[in-house]
Amino acid sequence: MIQTMTPHPSPRSHRLLLLTVAILLSASVAHPQLAHKGPVNAIALSKTLQPYDVVSIRQNDTGANTGNWDIDDHGILTMNNMPVEALIGFAYDIKPQQIVGLTGPVSSAKFNLTAKVLPPDSGPPQLLPDENLQAMAILLLEDRFHLKAHLQPKIMPVYDLVIARGGLKIKLSQDEIHDNNWNINGENTGKILTCKGCRTADLADALSDLGDRKVIDKTGLTGHADITLKWTDDVAAEQGGSNIISIFTAVEEQLGLKLEPSKGPVDTLVIDRVEMPSEN
Repeated sequence: MIQTMTPHPSPRSHRLLLLTVAILLSASVAHPQLAHKGPVNAIALSKTLQPYDVVSIRQNDTGANTGNWDIDDHGILTMNNMPVEALIGFAYDIKPQQIVGLTGPVSSAKFNLTAKVLPPDSGPPQLLPDENLQAMAILLLEDRFHLKAHLQPKIMPVYDLVIARGGLKIKLSQDEIHDNNWNINGENTGKILTCKGCRTADLADALSDLGDRKVIDKTGLTGHADITLKWTDDVAAEQGGSNIISIFTAVEEQLGLKLEPSKGPVDTLVIDRVEMPSEN
């Protein structure tokens, strides 16, 4: 079942949701939204980048169930009370269920982490792309956690995004996209996805981030539209009551699309080695 998330802030509207943290912690967390290009791109990009200039990592022994993380445009990554699985998922742009072989004491520990890129020659901070800061976390993991890992494709459950039997209910434009961003927010158990210049591939990415399966665009559609999608989360369904709209129902009734269970190739990250981080 696709899982919904609690509200969370977004420093920049073009950032997309990364579900890693929400799955790993039982309580809600606040974190930024990131555009996803997948682990292959993250690994390739990391090989072209320099590592963070300053890194501080300390184990968090408070036993707290909540954690948070943030990336700053000026080159600062912070994580508080986060497991290494969250850092791996963030760095490689991959979901927790796609991470295989994470064992040992480091797998259950929580960490406070700060990583910084220093301004050049004591000048003003430079604006760095989110994906660069994300891929640089791979270098951090290799250096401080002695991480070694490799990608391995695996056939896993997915959802195919297809046109519903009743037909498409959004009007797609073929004009040039001038503004492409999306965000998910909500109050209590009501959730809203808003997407400007949204292609069906963008929608598939958003729906992938909402759940435990990758969503693959099988619509064959081109063009884009401004979309608003409203639904209620699993908590509301468990509590009962009226006006419960699942994400599946919302996609079909509001957009004229459908999520069909299927199976397909998904990249998994196999952990060959990972250790407790070296001292600061």
